Amino acid sequence: MRAASTALLLAACCLFAAPVTAQQAQTPFVVEHTYWLKPGRHEQFIALFKKTRLPLLHAERQAGRLISIRMAQPQLVQGREQWDFRLTLTWKDHASAQQFTASQSSPEPASNHRRAMEEQLRDELIIERNDILLSEEML
Repeated sequence: MRAASTALLLAACCLFAAPVTAQQAQTPFVVEHTYWLKPGRHEQFIALFKKTRLPLLHAERQAGRLISIRMAQPQLVQGREQWDFRLTLTWKDHASAQQFTASQSSPEPASNHRRAMEEQLRDELIIERNDILLSEEML
């Protein structure tokens, strides 16, 4: 499962590898993370997500690098193709998103062993994950 986590991190890094124009660098940067989870494990995933990942995102928002955090779950599930959990992050700019992604690739200190185990368990509940960069326009 460690390999799956590394693959997800590598995929996220590739998303941010595209060249950024000066105008794009100053505009909000939206990333949508969509998850398909193991059946019957949704509540456990959300509890672990709120415990391990959400505090990091709240810290980014308090620092002014993250503008908004939106979590969504479908009300009516229509087959296995339906996603189970969606997280939409609006970053202040491209550099803020890149900085956060880079900071998450650093190895965990030994003092955070419990948190690392909880993150591993959270990742094991994911069947599939899709990260999409969005271009939003206010009308």
